[in-house]
Amino acid sequence: MNKTTKTLVAVLVILGGIYAIQRFTSRTSTTELIKPFAGVDTSAVNRVEVDFAGKIILERSQGRWMVTSPVKSPADPGQMNLLLTRIASNPEASVVADNMSDSSAYGFDEDAAYAGFWSTNGKVIEMRIGRLTPDFNGCYIQLTGDNKILQLGTNIRTLVGQPLTDWRDKQIFSFGTSDIETVDFALGDTLYHFFHSDTSWQVNGVRVPEMEARDLVSGLIGSTALGFIDSTVTPSPLIIDYGITLSNKQHIAGQIFKSAGSEVTFGQLC
Repeated sequence: MNKTTKTLVAVLVILGGIYAIQRFTSRTSTTELIKPFAGVDTSAVNRVEVDFAGKIILERSQGRWMVTSPVKSPADPGQMNLLLTRIASNPEASVVADNMSDSSAYGFDEDAAYAGFWSTNGKVIEMRIGRLTPDFNGCYIQLTGDNKILQLGTNIRTLVGQPLTDWRDKQIFSFGTSDIETVDFALGDTLYHFFHSDTSWQVNGVRVPEMEARDLVSGLIGSTALGFIDSTVTPSPLIIDYGITLSNKQHIAGQIFKSAGSEVTFGQLC
């Protein structure tokens, strides 16, 4: 390569660098960055509404989240914690449009989602949620009462768009083996009465190896739901009737039915 060629290449590299810097400074100087959730205290939030394929209402009482509509059911604490943590992280957002007559370009059409948060003092924040950003790491949002369209630096659309089943707590029992005093299993006409003391397990008055008894009881109370049946239709055939008495004298009773494949259905919990 001769001297003239080297000089030309050097000039092109310098010009390219200047052009890149100009593009960067131009973009950053005109991009307005805001934190739309800066005033949100998620620890005070006690009501959340989400709507994508149907409105779901979740409410917190005495530290516990419940789905209150369209069904009444304990809420999945992990799902609620993840959503509120995303809000509490106070992500930045850039203004991509100040006022658009046609916001469908950002997903604010029939596919838009909705999320609203309330505390005891009233509404905290409401928003519509459009499509994901091209890198799938964020989404577009529009706060209620504000015409700006924001590009949010975190993805809350996927969370808000979860079906009802994912908002419900799939842990069937909320206690451990150490909380149990007795367990009764009825298989047809045969009753198995498990009694737990501080040092041992007994079945029908006979002491049994603690590990085997604990594994059986743990298998029952450690079960998680794959789905929910909210109708009063009784599946069949019936496998087991069970009753559990806790050390605080609370009693839980129900039935286990055979379902498809290796799955079983828990019913009539009380």
